[in-house]
This record gives sequence, C-alpha cells and structure tokens, in this order.
Amino acid sequence: MRGRKQNRSRQQRKLRKRRGERAFLFDKDLSQCLGDVDRDDWEFAISAHGGDVVAAGEECGIPDLPRGVKALWGRSAEEARGTYRRWLQKGSR
Repeated sequence: MRGRKQNRSRQQRKLRKRRGERAFLFDKDLSQCLGDVDRDDWEFAISAHGGDVVAAGEECGIPDLPRGVKALWGRSAEEARGTYRRWLQKGSR
C-alpha cells in the first residue's frame, strides 16, 4: 500500500511540473489568496516541515499566516480554488 501512495505522489509531482503549477495559499474560507510559492520551493518547504502549511509558508517568505490556511495547486489562484471546490463537491456525493 505504501508503494502505491509514493507512486501516486510522484505522479502528481510530475503532473504539477508539466503543467507549470504553483502552490497558492488561501485562508480557511478560500475567500482570500494570501500568497503563492514556486512549486520546487513549496515541495521542499512542506516536506521539511512535516506538512505544516504555516511553517512552510513562513519559510517561503509569507509571514503571519493564520491557522487553517490551505495550500492548493494550480496555474492561477482562481484555477486552484475552482479545482478544490469541485473536488469537495465530488466527495460529498
């Protein structure tokens, strides 16, 4: 099972690279984009901080992030927010 998860993560990283996506940081309500980070920088920071979005964001130069901040992937903030909302709707069915 662990091998499948790692393979899926690897595939997702390749897809994000190919599409030129960035990490966009949103407040917990998704009403405001608080900043964006280069893909390579974000992947390193989030890994180094064990998944702590606030600490990773601060390492990437976005200070004073509130708890509950969400990191979403996309080529633009609007795309990232839209993809996440569609994913939430799909999961609620």
